[in-house]
Amino acid sequence: MSARRKKYPRTHHLPGSPGATADDRRLPDLSGLTGELVVTEKMDGGNVTFTREAMYARSVDSGTHVWDRPAKAVWARVAHDVPAGWRISGESMWARRSVGYDDLPGVFLVFAVWDADDTLLGWDDTEQWAALLGLPLVPVLHRGADLAAALGAWAGCRDATTSEGFVVRPAGPVPASEFAHRVGKWVRAGHVRTTAAWRHRDDFATNGFRATDGPKRSPSPGAG
Repeated sequence: MSARRKKYPRTHHLPGSPGATADDRRLPDLSGLTGELVVTEKMDGGNVTFTREAMYARSVDSGTHVWDRPAKAVWARVAHDVPAGWRISGESMWARRSVGYDDLPGVFLVFAVWDADDTLLGWDDTEQWAALLGLPLVPVLHRGADLAAALGAWAGCRDATTSEGFVVRPAGPVPASEFAHRVGKWVRAGHVRTTAAWRHRDDFATNGFRATDGPKRSPSPGAG
């Protein structure tokens, strides 16, 4: 495994997150969520990271799956513009999982950019890098300094039938060493509503995309 392949850190559940199980980690308190906060929608896709040299899933040695082929094509287009030692993390959205989407802006939605010092960039810089690379972002549901408003923003515009949940983080940069207590997620109860069988099929359902030239299914996808 390449030394550059750093696994995306585990995001701890916020207190009261109904999707947390006995095996999940939880934020013991909200003391790390201070200052200006950004709330993004937790998309139901596959965690994927781009570097200049490689594209890989959260399990960094798991290889490339059929449902990530369109995201791999995006990586091939932008890889040479990713700075050395940096990582672009996002959701691979071609396959339709427990939540279906019909109007996505792309097959890879950015939610994090890491620099060579293993620091999660602030959200303004994340937006700038996504724009430079021509990559869409996950939806932003709220931005502001009121923690209560941040935690309530998802319920004001989403519900558990059409959205998996949300992630809240500081608007500024977050060193990897502080990630575990400064970034949290809220996930709906029973958020995984598919069986594992879809991962072993070539005819899995796919999401819908805005672009008319979006990914098309081949008659027999095969391994990517």
